Amino acid sequence: MRLRWIVALTAALSLGLAGCSSQPNSSAASGDQVDRTIVIGVGGEPSNLNPVFGDIYGSVYGDHWPVFSSLLDYGQDLELQPDLAAELPEVSTDGTEVTVKVRDDARWHDGEPVTAADVAFTYNAILDPSVATPVRDLLFRSLRKVDALDAETARFTLHEPDQAFLAKLTTGIVPEHVLAGQDLNKAAFNLAPVGSGPFVFDELRPGERIVLTANPDYYGGEVGLERVVVTFVEDESARVRQLETGALDVDAEGLGPQTIRRFEDNPDYRVVRIPGDLLTLTLPTTNAFFKQAEVRRAIGKAIDRQQLVDGLAAGAGRVVSGPFYPDHWATDPSVSVAYDPDAARAELAAHGWKPGPDGVLVRDGERFRFDLIYGHGYAEDAAALAIRDALGNIGIEVKPKALDYAEQQKQVAAGAASLQGLGNAYDPAIDVFDTYHSSLSDDDPSGNVARVESRRIDAAIERGERSNDLAERTAAYHELHRLLVEHGSWQYLMQGDNYYAVRADVSGVEPQVREGHVHGFSRGLLWNLADWSVSGP
Repeated sequence: MRLRWIVALTAALSLGLAGCSSQPNSSAASGDQVDRTIVIGVGGEPSNLNPVFGDIYGSVYGDHWPVFSSLLDYGQDLELQPDLAAELPEVSTDGTEVTVKVRDDARWHDGEPVTAADVAFTYNAILDPSVATPVRDLLFRSLRKVDALDAETARFTLHEPDQAFLAKLTTGIVPEHVLAGQDLNKAAFNLAPVGSGPFVFDELRPGERIVLTANPDYYGGEVGLERVVVTFVEDESARVRQLETGALDVDAEGLGPQTIRRFEDNPDYRVVRIPGDLLTLTLPTTNAFFKQAEVRRAIGKAIDRQQLVDGLAAGAGRVVSGPFYPDHWATDPSVSVAYDPDAARAELAAHGWKPGPDGVLVRDGERFRFDLIYGHGYAEDAAALAIRDALGNIGIEVKPKALDYAEQQKQVAAGAASLQGLGNAYDPAIDVFDTYHSSLSDDDPSGNVARVESRRIDAAIERGERSNDLAERTAAYHELHRLLVEHGSWQYLMQGDNYYAVRADVSGVEPQVREGHVHGFSRGLLWNLADWSVSGP
């Protein structure tokens, strides 16, 4: 899993500030004419709009702006459904071939038809080692090649069965006729794309906004909005001000549980809540303080998870003990981590840690003291301080350190403890390998940052990834849940909610049931943006 390095109780990416209007849509109408433009505020600014590179709106998991379409996409209930595919793909008996029929009525925004050749071009570009995309190693280790059998049929050939492979067919498809022969790493297309989705790219002003217009020939039917302006607004307070003045119609970045209260009783807004990321504490096994599983587990017992929920999520979150969402089929509901500071103290004492004169634990003359690395932000500060106080209660001295992304990467690679936000609302096989498998226990801070090395954990991951039987997969991930709690290097603490403010005159907003780490313009709040519309005055 490529982690966000910020606690995702409230998302707070840092980039430019802009506003596009000063009045709400409902007051922008003239007579009976309704302004079908909406202005959406986000914190992140994309550096590349080409889904081959994946890093769109802060995600390498196949997110794509609504300029693009994908073979499959997620519905409101997070069930996979056809998009550019005419029907759900056909998987061979041995699981190594996936055949997809491409619908015959989809066209690129320049009028050319979308074909299976475009599908093959997109995925083979991801596989091309000369294309600098993180998506290749993250999602497509199992993919060997893609062939266009005819204009409407694409066949994916896999090295081995991959039970999450269909979930990976949500990557946006790009046009071969536009990009063939180009160096995709430098293509002008990356910031001025041609897609086949419900919205047509109009302009990108770095540091300010991106503008999209409705695709009148969209195969999915009429698009409810005429124009979408996405502004890049750095901080929460600025987005709040722009919401209240009407410069923004929607905050799609997320507001904190305290901030969102100012919109709950305001009839001009609708508050949308979607279950989001998991707050976790990582205790790398390469750090001398955390080498023993008993010590790692003792640290987990010293943290009152319910108190975190009450304090950080205003009581609206959920306690978690493992890597999957509380209502996900992969979660073992029988597993929990009890809050028991007395047991934690006893366990630490059994391993030689005794209180010193000032109450801090000491062993062989060394104080039990470590830095806790995390990202900048109010919610992040609050979480780090809560962990500091909880561990201080059992004699461990924690020094929270808010760092920028590059320094976080450096410190975590060196074995520092860290607070992280992560979460996968989809198939577990998308990311558990990268997050916990022993083969990725190295100094690369983008995967297995806790340096988990366990043959039993590896085996559970591999069973869940390869089996085609849901009961067997469920058993494998339940075992993984239990083994990770036993290992203790990942302390899963709580799930918070993501809160969004939407103007009341924007209709059609029907959020997906879970969001989590993977979110953006094809997920969560904005997944059905093509169905949104603006009510009349």
